Amino acid sequence: MQQWDVIVVGAGAAGLMCAIEAGNRGRKVLVLDNGKRPGRKILMSGGGRCNFTNIYTSPDNFLSQNKHFCKSALSRYTQWDFIALVQKHAIPYHEKTLGQLFCDDSAKDIVEMLLAEAKAANVQIDPYQHFWTPC
Repeated sequence: MQQWDVIVVGAGAAGLMCAIEAGNRGRKVLVLDNGKRPGRKILMSGGGRCNFTNIYTSPDNFLSQNKHFCKSALSRYTQWDFIALVQKHAIPYHEKTLGQLFCDDSAKDIVEMLLAEAKAANVQIDPYQHFWTPC
C-alpha cells in the first residue's frame, strides 16, 4: 500500500493548485476526483476561454470573519504570480472588462498548464478513482 503525505480531494483549480504547491514542497501528493477528467469546471469557465484571474484583485474584494486572512493569503500568492505561471507556459491571453484576464484560445490551455505543473511536482492524479467512492 502506498503512503501519501497529502491527499487532495478535488481536481479543480483550487485542488490542483494546492497539490502543486504541496508537491513543490517535497510532499508525496495524491489527487482524487470523482469526475472523468481533472479540471472539467475550468473548461466551462468564461464561456470556454477561462477567466483565470483579475489584475485588480485585492483583499478589499473579499469578505471574511478574519479581516486579515485575505491580506495574508493574497500577499503570499498574488494574481501576478499566477499571471507569471501563465506566461511561463506561453499561454496567450487578453484583458476584458474591469481587469478580467481570459485565455485567447481555450480554457484547455489552463488545464494543461496545471496538469504539467502537477506532473513536474510529482503529483499523482488518480486516473482510476479506485480510492474514491462518492456518497
